Amino acid sequence: MHSSKEKKALTIAGSDSSAGAGIQADLKTFSALGIYATTAITTLTAQNTKTVSDIFVVPEGFFKNQLETTIEDIKPDVIKVGVLYDNSIIKIVKDVLLDFEKPKIIDPVLYSGTGVKLLDEKSYDSFKKNIIPLADILTPNLKEAESLSEIHIQSDSDLPKVADSILDLGAKSVIIKGGHFKRKNKYISDYYYTKNGSESFKITNKRLPFDETHGTGCNFSAAIASYIAMGYSPKDAFILANSYVYLALKNASKVGNGVLVANPLRQIYYNSQKYETIIELQKCVSYLERIDKFSLLIPETKTNFVYSIPNPTDPLEVAGVVGRVTNYRNRIRSPNTIDFGASIHVANALLVAKRFNPYLRSAINIRYSDNLIKICSDNFICSNYNRRSEPKSSKNREGSSIKWGIKSAFINNPNAEVVYHDGDYGKEPMILLFAKTPRRILTMILTILKRYTTS
Repeated sequence: MHSSKEKKALTIAGSDSSAGAGIQADLKTFSALGIYATTAITTLTAQNTKTVSDIFVVPEGFFKNQLETTIEDIKPDVIKVGVLYDNSIIKIVKDVLLDFEKPKIIDPVLYSGTGVKLLDEKSYDSFKKNIIPLADILTPNLKEAESLSEIHIQSDSDLPKVADSILDLGAKSVIIKGGHFKRKNKYISDYYYTKNGSESFKITNKRLPFDETHGTGCNFSAAIASYIAMGYSPKDAFILANSYVYLALKNASKVGNGVLVANPLRQIYYNSQKYETIIELQKCVSYLERIDKFSLLIPETKTNFVYSIPNPTDPLEVAGVVGRVTNYRNRIRSPNTIDFGASIHVANALLVAKRFNPYLRSAINIRYSDNLIKICSDNFICSNYNRRSEPKSSKNREGSSIKWGIKSAFINNPNAEVVYHDGDYGKEPMILLFAKTPRRILTMILTILKRYTTS
């Protein structure tokens, strides 16, 4: 369906072959925040997480055609400017954007995160004269702020005069990123200023346990541009972008041998996986409640039904039924409330099973009987373990028994769909069903009940 309400952005910046900064970082952030973004590429770089080995400036005729053709058809609600590199690009950007009324977010990229110059020295004065005045919001880091203001920054008390000096160049507001203040500082602050101190604002976050990262500035300025396109004020866009980038930094990855790369999409994917997991399990638990005579399969310790995200690392990434599924007078009673970490034992069983079969994502426990074991053996691939054979080192460690048992069963048969044990002193015997999806678990339950209720 076509919509005229879709927010659009244009990013004018360099291409980063390592995909951590530049155009690539911008597109990730715009996409993560629901903004449709177009691009005008100024430079092609050969770079990785350690260095920029070469820079190719896009020929000015082609760059101008690229920029004008793009905005002629797709009108941006906001424009974000990053690496321009030299005067041939700077002049075109100024001429095309000077009378363009939409907000412009300028990230004055002078150096890469690895320390390589990204603005030609001969073009520096032209950049200050022609590009800075276009900025509705300018986003320098400390080093860039020092260069633009020609003031050495020793502490945050220097920042108001630094900001005024930069604003005198023509920018409407400036955000000075404080990530390069002394590494020993436990906190990092970013600062927002408008002309003559008419408005100032500071956001402080706890310093994360690493130093330089790649792409943070690009993600930050693109996030500000995104929120401006949505209609937020510059100050509110700063607040929201700061929170967004802090989360991206928490998810920074060691993808190469150099600096970490900020990952603005990881949390989006993670949240999406958790949402899809919890919704699907909720549907299947609701269906389970309607299965006639399922109460006959519930053990004394009750039942839990779990489903994990695709690649869980602990029980907090496995969703289960809060309070378990219980039986009352041949009927099922369930709170029908799903949450991550709601099950420990069945979740741990699933996590161990996944080591042997990574496709397994769902599990349920049911009561043990010889008849049920016979039915399972006739219909599914089964394995078992003897809890009486468990070593004392495992028995004496809380939560280790289920892990030891499931591991033993899957060592015996890595393709198992059903694992059972016949109990031990004070331990109820149990059957566990494993499958790729909770829907497959429901199918297994129906197969078992069909035989069990007619035998």
